[in-house]
Amino acid sequence: MGEFIYFTEEQKERANAVHIADILQKEHEEVERSGNEWRWKRHSSVTFRGNSWYRHSQQAGSHAIDFMQEFFGMTYPEAVTYLLDGETGQVIRGGSQKIPVRAASGNIKQQKEKVQKAKDTKKIQEGTANPVQPVNTDMSKADKNNMNQKMLQETEVPDKKKFPVPPEKNDTMKRVYAYLMSKRHISREILSFFVRQGTLYECAQHHNVVFVGKDREGKVRHIHKKGTCSDSKSFRMNEEGSDSSYGFGYSGKGNRLYVFEAPIDLLSFLTLYPKNWQENSYITLNGVAEHAMLQMLKDYSNLDTVVLCLDHDAAGIEASGRLAEILVQNNYKKIQLLQPRFKDWNEDLKNINGEAALPAQEHPKIMECDAWIAVLKQVTESMKMEYATKEYICYYYQGIYNALKKGRTKENLEEAFDEAGMLLTGILVKCMEKEGRALGKETGDTQILDNLQKRYRPHQDKGNFNSRIRTMQKAFEETMEVLDTKDLSQKENKELFVKKCMSLTMECIKAHIFVAVDYQEPAVRQSHKAQGTEGGMLLCSQ
Repeated sequence: MGEFIYFTEEQKERANAVHIADILQKEHEEVERSGNEWRWKRHSSVTFRGNSWYRHSQQAGSHAIDFMQEFFGMTYPEAVTYLLDGETGQVIRGGSQKIPVRAASGNIKQQKEKVQKAKDTKKIQEGTANPVQPVNTDMSKADKNNMNQKMLQETEVPDKKKFPVPPEKNDTMKRVYAYLMSKRHISREILSFFVRQGTLYECAQHHNVVFVGKDREGKVRHIHKKGTCSDSKSFRMNEEGSDSSYGFGYSGKGNRLYVFEAPIDLLSFLTLYPKNWQENSYITLNGVAEHAMLQMLKDYSNLDTVVLCLDHDAAGIEASGRLAEILVQNNYKKIQLLQPRFKDWNEDLKNINGEAALPAQEHPKIMECDAWIAVLKQVTESMKMEYATKEYICYYYQGIYNALKKGRTKENLEEAFDEAGMLLTGILVKCMEKEGRALGKETGDTQILDNLQKRYRPHQDKGNFNSRIRTMQKAFEETMEVLDTKDLSQKENKELFVKKCMSLTMECIKAHIFVAVDYQEPAVRQSHKAQGTEGGMLLCSQ
């Protein structure tokens, strides 16, 4: 029998209560202020406050334990132990020991109360505690109800929108014009237009550039400030109270909306392509979240075409794919992708002004996918159709398991996914080709792999080793279920089988890309004993 590490509820609460800022400081990571939150510089789409974090590029977030698993590749026990500064849980072996939940429940309750008391003390120190009093347990039921009602009334938050307070304007625009024109090469005419609109100015206190986002009624809903220092690490932040559903932009009468990551990108683009620019609409996201884009589309019904103009780097490519999916989900079908030649639109502007520009960065996962598909084409071309059987699918899936059972070094994973996994992919492609012919579709293995290559989306390719193995196992089981329970002489069952083969093939391709691009061997890893499974992968019964 196997073993696992049991953590008490109190331990898990303490681990999850660790502030994200403390974790990043311990790991020597850089952060920056973003309104009433903080932003992680290395992962610019991640913001955090206290023990909570949110990844805007994937619309997902949680607390400290999940943070360590998501960004530092830790298992659950490793994450909890790390957050508790080395404190470990209780090792439970086989079925010989029961988890002492009831025996420890009283102690856990006391520990929980201590943790909650510490949390409440911290809230009071930070000025974020609710002004409520503890309920006397000796009260009658009626008194308790009255007290609860009073507490509810005292803690109610009025349904009133908070608006950001614009910083005081400076008497002149000298610093802002000098920075944006000399350093950023943005056109004076473009700048003057937005100055007249009241959406761009210089603040009096620190001489920052202030970019204003307004709603359709002209009310200020978003304030973004950027420093005018010449170095690349100049100050930038969103003013407290800013609504992420709005951003710096412009609304024209045409049907096209151009979407940018930052105000400097938008201004650079207009400087590069000034012809009739006021006919169209423009919005900046101040990152890669979709809220400002969707709000613009909601407010202006004339817009039906969206042009995504994000940075030409890995983050921008992923965000473009994710935003395109969100647009389709919201019934916007006319979507275009426009990439700068260099890393972003201001780098393009620098280049035409004779300055050295940062180069564009293609997505490493897409590049690896393209290279691997080329290898797979050679493999499938050499395979005979007689190998397109259930037995061969099981044989090579078993090969993946056997390789993973040896360990989790990069060499083990390459043996699993670049050898057995590569041949499994070839078998699955041949199965799809075979069933396609039976359905009257003359689709060869090269066309099938080209289709898979076009379907690959790096923003959908996430997860650690264990989650990927679980996903692959599920895809394998679903493929086996069709083979075991469905009559493949029926057209609909053939189509279902092809669909399941497509899913399993894509998981094999993603596994190779993960090993080639993302996987890093843990510095210290406890040895794993073979227990009939490896990361959730089961032995094939055939």
